[in-house]
Amino acid sequence: MLSFWEKNSFVNYDHIVIGGGVLGLSVACEIMEKFPERQVLILEKGIFPEGASTKNAGFACFGSFTEILSDLKNLGEKKTVKLVSDRWEGIGLLRKRLGDENIGFLNYGGYELIDDRHSGSMSQLGMVNDKLRHIFNEDVYSRENEKINEFGFNPEKVTSLIYSRFESQIDTGKMMRTFQRYASSLGINIINGCNALSYSEKENYVNVFVKSISADERITFSCKSLTVCANAFTSKFLPELKIKPGRGQVIITKPVKDLKFKGAFHYDEGFYYFRNYGNRIIFGGGRNLDFEKEETDEFSSNDKILYDLKEKLSEMILYKQEFEIDFSWSGIMGFTENKLPFIKDISDRVKCIVSCNGMGIALSSFTAREALK
Repeated sequence: MLSFWEKNSFVNYDHIVIGGGVLGLSVACEIMEKFPERQVLILEKGIFPEGASTKNAGFACFGSFTEILSDLKNLGEKKTVKLVSDRWEGIGLLRKRLGDENIGFLNYGGYELIDDRHSGSMSQLGMVNDKLRHIFNEDVYSRENEKINEFGFNPEKVTSLIYSRFESQIDTGKMMRTFQRYASSLGINIINGCNALSYSEKENYVNVFVKSISADERITFSCKSLTVCANAFTSKFLPELKIKPGRGQVIITKPVKDLKFKGAFHYDEGFYYFRNYGNRIIFGGGRNLDFEKEETDEFSSNDKILYDLKEKLSEMILYKQEFEIDFSWSGIMGFTENKLPFIKDISDRVKCIVSCNGMGIALSSFTAREALK
């Protein structure tokens, strides 16, 4: 049972945001930056933000060359180019809001490993550069095959290497801690360990029904407007929305002696991605090997994918080099059918802003700004 003080000071707000990941924080901060006199609360189910916000590999990227080629085919030119532009602008907004040093931003550039299956795509490099030039004011991608051997990749597996100076990496943990501190500095309240179960609308307010994970207790919060930013877990709160979860497997090596490369790397239409963290390698992806099993919101490992990641490290990336895997983890992303962010007014007082389709770092700040214009 709530005390007088709790009822008086802790449960009534102007705005409530469900989801304390990078998207939920972006939405809450966008509100407070525009309306600093309002009371904003973030309700987060986990002790740490669930999903992918504290579990991603730390890429500040806007799409690899072969991924953009795939999007051009499936989404069309207009949507694909806009998506790249939105991602690029979103990265800039995140950097401006939190500061490069505070998010561990390092502009080492990005590369894509091309194998025999995608070698034919190299002829389209100029076409893609032409379509993106108005965003970056120069060519985005160039061929740098001489670095295949320099980086120690297996030349029998990697036939070409594409470079972009615009790709960067961040320190995910540092970014999220900075984001939480910044939100608190604006006066945003954040409550962790609150599982939002459902809501009901009244004439002038919305009730949000929450279960605390610390005790068998149900609490009702009230607000004038509610925004759902639960991403992969949206269907548990708004089952009528078709947001599919997608699990991503990630491994990290122990320090690699004389690591030959640094930067953000992609492979196979963005389904694989790796980067250096100091002299370690963070390597994730492989959902395309087992889409059905990875369409889940359960945090667990997939042995088939983990084996594949380790094999690619051994046979392609750290070819003829010694390394050890330190540990692995998984994160849960949210996906729409068209790969585009999902913004929907459920009612006059309830909004849903979700699904950055594995590009939360790039898209969250931009999507929050657009949704709250």
